[in-house]
Amino acid sequence: MRIKFWGVRGSTPTPERRNSRYGGNTPCLEVRLANGALIVLDCGSGLRALGKSLLREFGEHPIHGYVFLTHFHWDHIQGIPFFLPLYRKGNILLFHSVLRKGLELKGAVEGQMVNPYFPVDMTAMGAVRHFFDLDEHPIDLQDAIISSTPLNHPQECVAYRIEADGAVFVFATDTEPGSPPHDRSIRDLAQGADVLVYDAQYTPEQLLGDRKGWGHSSWLEGARIAQECGVKQLVLFHHDPDNDDAFMDGLVEKARQEFPRVTGAAEGMEIALPRGEIRQAKVTAGQERRRERRYRMQVPVRLGWRDSAGETREAEGLVQDLSRSGIYFMTPAQVAPDRPVELQVVLPDDITHRGDMVFRFVAVPVRVEQLDGAADYAGAVQGVAARLVVPEEEPSEEENLPPEEDSQ
Repeated sequence: MRIKFWGVRGSTPTPERRNSRYGGNTPCLEVRLANGALIVLDCGSGLRALGKSLLREFGEHPIHGYVFLTHFHWDHIQGIPFFLPLYRKGNILLFHSVLRKGLELKGAVEGQMVNPYFPVDMTAMGAVRHFFDLDEHPIDLQDAIISSTPLNHPQECVAYRIEADGAVFVFATDTEPGSPPHDRSIRDLAQGADVLVYDAQYTPEQLLGDRKGWGHSSWLEGARIAQECGVKQLVLFHHDPDNDDAFMDGLVEKARQEFPRVTGAAEGMEIALPRGEIRQAKVTAGQERRRERRYRMQVPVRLGWRDSAGETREAEGLVQDLSRSGIYFMTPAQVAPDRPVELQVVLPDDITHRGDMVFRFVAVPVRVEQLDGAADYAGAVQGVAARLVVPEEEPSEEENLPPEEDSQ
């Protein structure tokens, strides 16, 4: 069984650079069984990219997939109108949900495409579509046993447990702790899971404050469930739109202090079960990096990052070396070697001859070393070698781009 994450963000898509490592698309997971069966969990905006991937994979061959929805809030169904396999004849998509308070699956899915919400309705879709309202009894689906349980969420929601290929995968998003029946049901569902994907949209402090009653959980509750239920791997999910990459790194670090086997869901991340291998969707420069042109310079850099307590820290530094994928800078502040750093590099008019130019990056430290007697600094100084994971932003409209040969 292979699980791939196509959307991990909660509430609303956030296509922003500050969220680029974890991703900004709303919930969508692909589960592929060893026998080739395709299962889709939720249909947020991440469904669009999954659809394009499936068309590339299957070509002219028909796509037969099973879609399971946890509930009908927009961030979990908004990708359906943009799922290209639905528009192709010969494809078969079987939609499933657990009936709640008389809501009908077909009406909930197709209702978002009626006038005036969308320019075309579902009659434009050539694929065969069937809709199944399930009860809470397990079903046998192509050698996979799929179970569900209700969650504590406004207008209700369900979690799913998939048992297949000798492994157990549990998907539990949009749930708030504090309701004893629901707290027990999610623990029953998660027992012995190889992987638990769990809602961690809010912090424990937010759940005690103005986010109480909004239907979401925290990293702390996820860690507790994983610990109590013998879960092998916990994946934090449904990231809040306001939580950028640096903040998410801090939440993952806090969770690991309670339960060591934690990761944050990121778009493109894949998990292979039962081996439990996790492959992040990261492209490393490798040998290409060694062939890049590197520029030695001394220009100011401003740093921003979050410490282990989630507090924002800032410092000033000096760039010593820069290439397309890497940077080396000095700073008197203590930069954490395991947390991304936001960098703002200022190229002065002496270099550009077009006025000061500001470029912004996100960098992941790969080496931090203590320097003695560094020029222009009194006291301890760190030298930080980091890999750039977000390319430079274009200068603002009032700034001019440097010539291409100088922008490397």
